[in-house]
Order: sequence, then structure tokens, then C-alpha cells
Amino acid sequence: MSYDLFFKPREASFSAADFHRYFRDRPNFKYEGNQAWYSNENTGVYFVFGFQAERDVADDCDDEHFPLSLNINFYRPSYFVHEAEPEVTAFVKYFDLLVRDPQMNGMGEGEYDAEKLLSGWHQGNEFGYSAILQDEKNRKDVAHLPADQLHSAWRWNLSIRGRQARIGEAKFVPRIVFLNLDGSTVTAAVWPDGIPVVITKVDYLLVPREALAPRKFFRKQKDSTLVAWDVALPILLKHGIQNEHGTIALNYARTPRAVAKFIRALPPESRTIVGVSADSVLDREIYQRSIA
Repeated sequence: MSYDLFFKPREASFSAADFHRYFRDRPNFKYEGNQAWYSNENTGVYFVFGFQAERDVADDCDDEHFPLSLNINFYRPSYFVHEAEPEVTAFVKYFDLLVRDPQMNGMGEGEYDAEKLLSGWHQGNEFGYSAILQDEKNRKDVAHLPADQLHSAWRWNLSIRGRQARIGEAKFVPRIVFLNLDGSTVTAAVWPDGIPVVITKVDYLLVPREALAPRKFFRKQKDSTLVAWDVALPILLKHGIQNEHGTIALNYARTPRAVAKFIRALPPESRTIVGVSADSVLDREIYQRSIA
């Protein structure tokens, strides 16, 4: 199930070379044949633009040909379309495109409307939830979190490259990931060996321990453990600065003794932890409406 939109130039012609030239150096795009795939490894968002120079011979429709297309999957977290919209809008403006929108209550045929892209996708996405989740068999192990939490994580991950570039190499900016922790979906960020990081609130910090690994039988035993945000917060605030948005920057070049002691003392992790892909963590509010 997906949102499909079609485009054609208002006046000028359009070629495969134009298509390739536009997407060739655009961040997060990979050009394959007559498709330009957007995939952001930090946010987990993906969608695809396509180009078809000639009408399919099986298509006997007499309507004018729209050679360009957009495809965004449904049954996805609601921020998907908010990352796609700026790319779609830029594409339309650059080539002065008209659209054909076959979605119910969509744009119809004519001028592109970014707000209708957003509303149309959201409407289709909610229908996708309902269509899939009406079957109780499809509700097993579905990951979901409140929309506010999902959007907060998405905004953080979307900004990581720029944030890391501004900060430089002195501090690490971890992305927010999703975990299944004993059957519950949680957010987490990696804090390896207590290194200086710039971090925002998550449910848990995932702490790989190598240099600060606990000792067993006089040897360090490398492992990874989880620590709840509220448990870690006092040590983070003691050795860092928190801004008005809640972001904490740890301000040290070498790991302080107190931080090292805190990390070494963390208990080994005994709970079952499984990584969850960002695109499969659904909006809890839509999920709950769909199963009501």
C-alpha cells in the first residue's frame, strides 16, 4: 500500500538525463535505472521517484502522459511524509511540474499543493493501519510509541549530520534507535565507555563497555548494558551542560573517574533486547484507533 503521485513538465520537455542530473548529487539519493531512491540511514525514511519516458503499451488510456512519479509507502510512522515533502516540493519547483493525484480528496490534476501532499498521505497512512491491523494476526509484536516521541526522535536523527559537523570530532552525537526490551518498545542512544557525547533524552542509554568493562576472574569481560535515562541523568548533568531544549553536552576530554566508576558499576544486562527498525515503529495513537 502506498501513496502515488504523478508529474509532468508544464511546458518544457523532460529526459532521463534531466532526471539523472537532478538526483545525481542530491544527499540521500541513489540513482538506479530510471528510479531515484531516497534513503536516510539516520532516520530510516525512504521513498522513490521514477521516470517513464513513454507510456506503457498496456495502458490504453487516452489521457496525457505524466512521465514522473513518486511512491511513499503507507503503514509507516507519521514523520515519513514530513521528510519527503521538502524533497517533493523542491523537485516540483525546480522543473515547474504539474501533478496528477489519484488519491481520494487529493490534488486532482493541475497545480501541486504541499499541504495536500501531507494531508493525503496521512489519510492514506491511517487507512493502511486500519486495513492491516483489522486482522488480529497482524497485531502480534507490533512496535508503537506516542507520535510526539517518534517525531522528537526523528527531528534529532534528521539533524545529526549538521550537529556533528558543528561540534567537530571532540564529541560524539549518537542517533536515537529503537529497541524491543522484554516486549516493550523503547528509545535508546549509544554511550560507549563514557566518552564525551552530545545527547538528548531517551528511555535508555546503551553502554558498550570495553575499556571500562567489568572484571571477572581478573579479566575484563566486554559487554553492553542498558541504563535508564533517569538513573544516568545525575552523572550526565554533573559533567555536562544542558541547554533549553534538553540536550546535554558532556564537557571533558578524558573520562572522569566518577563517570568511569559509574559505568563499571552498572549491572550486566539480563533482559532480552532486540533492535527494531525505525520504519516499523508505528504511531501509538493511530494504532489504537485502528484496533478499537
